[in-house]
Amino acid sequence: MELTKEDVLHVAYLARVSINENEVEKYQKQLNQILDMMKKINDVNLKEEEILISPSENKNVYREDIPFDEEGNIHCAPKTNGNYIEIERVVNE
Repeated sequence: MELTKEDVLHVAYLARVSINENEVEKYQKQLNQILDMMKKINDVNLKEEEILISPSENKNVYREDIPFDEEGNIHCAPKTNGNYIEIERVVNE
């Protein structure tokens, strides 16, 4: 199915785009190329082709979440209060 100049002008009207006569031929060629590509995609038989989700196997690597020491590394914080880390207030007034 090839688009005619009238089809291109109708699409331009629906898109509310003004085009001149030189652009009609340019867009006619480009839209026909797009329709040809869509036809190729529609011709693919998905029942026989294996669907490719990802080109590589994605596997999660899990590790056990173990603290470095029993204190929970709170001693690394710049300022502490008991078992809590103290930070500066960041809320605007």
